[in-house]
Amino acid sequence: MKAIIGMIAFGVTAILTSASLQAQALSAKLTDKQIPVSEFNSLNVSDDFEVTLSRGAYGVRLTVDEDLAPYVEIYVKAKTLYLSYDEKAVPKELKKLYKGRNGLTPVFRVTAYSPEIQSISLADNATFIGVEEFVAPQFELTAIGKSQVKNLAVSAASAKIILKKNAQAVVSVKSERGVEVNTDNSSNLKLTFTGNELAVNSEGSSVLVANGGPCSRMNVFSAGSAQVSITADVEKVDLTTEGSSKVVLTGQGETLTVKGTRSSSVDAYSMPVKTVEANLSGASVTVNVEKEVAVTLVSGASLYYSGTPVFKIDKIVKSTLAPYGTK
Repeated sequence: MKAIIGMIAFGVTAILTSASLQAQALSAKLTDKQIPVSEFNSLNVSDDFEVTLSRGAYGVRLTVDEDLAPYVEIYVKAKTLYLSYDEKAVPKELKKLYKGRNGLTPVFRVTAYSPEIQSISLADNATFIGVEEFVAPQFELTAIGKSQVKNLAVSAASAKIILKKNAQAVVSVKSERGVEVNTDNSSNLKLTFTGNELAVNSEGSSVLVANGGPCSRMNVFSAGSAQVSITADVEKVDLTTEGSSKVVLTGQGETLTVKGTRSSSVDAYSMPVKTVEANLSGASVTVNVEKEVAVTLVSGASLYYSGTPVFKIDKIVKSTLAPYGTK
């Protein structure tokens, strides 16, 4: 009986050892390929690709697990470089090695070269790294899923950034006309910018931290439980806040217009301005103002101010207008 048990144990050990060796062997088999591509100025990446983009003559270098190489799709269409992985075509036995708690981590690394880039679209678990600053007439970044932009620097006449779901990005934009930002769900954006105008739309539980300026105008909409923090020198600031969102402003300004509802809040104490116009319903706002404050406060709203401005009061109903420090 003991001999039988021993043989069974030996057999199980042998199977496990074999599977382990097979997994180790597979994980060690990487292949490098130079992929010939035509001209492209846009990038579309999905799945688990890690892409590094540099300026240079058009080219793509792929590093991938040898057994997964046949299922990688790389091609250019309408000047867009597409990178994806056809997981459905992978045999079941091969898939098993990449599943579960102890599964292997597939390697999909791409180094791409292009003299310019005008748009980048990332999805799933894609990761992007930009090596140098890219110059383009117009630029657009879209990132969704759990995609990441670890570093990207762009100089363009205008730029648009869209982040959704759990996407994360670190982006630097130099723009003549301005930058448009849209964040949603649980996305996270760290932005450094220059430009004539900054337009922000932040919703869900997204987080935006922006530093830049000077600019002539900043237009910000925040809703849900979004958190927005902006440091800039700007002439005119227009804010609309809803839900339980929070906006923090730092820098220097001329005029500040705020429309706030529900339990949203704005902390603009560290952005001194000359005039403030506030229309608040339930929202809480703190300002640092030199000359004039025009207010409409209802439904438990509050406006706390620093400075010695002249007040133009349209309406105050069950709300608070008080000096900073009495909050």
